[in-house]
Amino acid sequence: MTVWTGDVVGGGTDSNIFMTLYGINGSTEEVQLDKKKARFEREQNDTFIMEILDIAPFTKMRIRIDGLGSRPEWFLERILLKNMNTGDLTMFYYGDWLSQRKGKKTLVCEMCAVINEEEMMEWTSYTVTVKTSNVLGAGTDANVFIIIFGENGDSGTLALKQSANWNKFERNNTDTFNFSDMLSLGHLCKLRVWHDNKGIFPGWHLSYVDVKDNSRDETFHFQCDCWLSKSEGDGQTVRDFACANNEIHDELEETTYEIVIETGNRGETRENVWLILEGRKNRSKEFLVENSSRQRAFRKGTTDTFEFDSVFLGDIASLCVGHLAREDRFIPKRELVWHVKTITITEMEYGNVYFFNCDSLIPLKRKRKYFKVFEVTKTTESFTSKVQSLVPVKYEVIVTTGYEPGAGTDANVFVTIFGANGDTGKRELKQKMRNLFERGSTDRFFLETLELGELRKW
Repeated sequence: MTVWTGDVVGGGTDSNIFMTLYGINGSTEEVQLDKKKARFEREQNDTFIMEILDIAPFTKMRIRIDGLGSRPEWFLERILLKNMNTGDLTMFYYGDWLSQRKGKKTLVCEMCAVINEEEMMEWTSYTVTVKTSNVLGAGTDANVFIIIFGENGDSGTLALKQSANWNKFERNNTDTFNFSDMLSLGHLCKLRVWHDNKGIFPGWHLSYVDVKDNSRDETFHFQCDCWLSKSEGDGQTVRDFACANNEIHDELEETTYEIVIETGNRGETRENVWLILEGRKNRSKEFLVENSSRQRAFRKGTTDTFEFDSVFLGDIASLCVGHLAREDRFIPKRELVWHVKTITITEMEYGNVYFFNCDSLIPLKRKRKYFKVFEVTKTTESFTSKVQSLVPVKYEVIVTTGYEPGAGTDANVFVTIFGANGDTGKRELKQKMRNLFERGSTDRFFLETLELGELRKW
């Protein structure tokens, strides 16, 4: 990793620097960059070795500084990552201040990955519409924050500060917030909302949140209908909500499927191939691939890719494959066969992948009544699709303090639980009128969040 600090007066920093990387295969945890005495000084590049999860190709990088130290600002020019095994290079450009006073007046930035001079993500802007419920005491004086999650990662913490309404989050009111120049998260799947519990009346009853991706001209709806309050409901001020668009999509309308067909070495064809996809909700129309001398498909040992518009099928369970002679085509007496090795189908809206290990010889026929049926071999559900189908679950957290002398604490205690479907975010372990975390004691807490799946760490 090579980091360039800009040639600007005061460009060096003493602040702590933190990095989060995002890639096609996930994201890293936030890691702190090792700050030695001579690093991150004006007009200087610093190179050091980092070991991270193999999530490449990278899509974006988030850099955050804590704004502490005698020089709390930093002018970040750019960052280069080089894979020490493959030599692959990924560049991230910024060229601005991380500062509360200068430039964009922010301590956090996101940079798009650039590979071979091509940006790996698109830019967009988001409009966030927040509806406070029409419930007695629903409004809040607290500061409100959100994190938006999508197929391309998350937005990081966004403060809901500037609304057209001078007094934000009042009962039965709607507030709108705009966030420009953001890297697109793609299809949105989850929203985390919380507040800092400050102000005279911090409790808040939230009705819903709509997030509009202005580049895609698509709005994602998050239905809430609950309290974020220490004194109402279950006492939680942090909530996760799944995108309700999934319910709309289930009724659907059309979507696009990518079909990748691998031809084996035991037989190619110059003839036509047809497919019908069988889903849990619908059956597709026939998809006919017409072979021709100009656009030849299904050669031995090759892979061909097609796109197919269809009604939304739900989870794909099986497919029918036929090998059809072109019109006026002479078919010899000896049997002509096509060796279909594998077929991979990707539903493009959510990214769910269905794999069929066919490895079968399909004879050439003149009529469509001859075909073979293949059951799905493997399904890979995308993170977006998985999260949208999750429901809120209550988890019990049991904390036992040891018996060692001085084992108890008066400090505030927080926990983050990580699972296969994401994490809870930082949650405070707190109860009213109780002295918690005393020596030899056991304390129980309940946290509600979207189902985490298999728990991995905390």
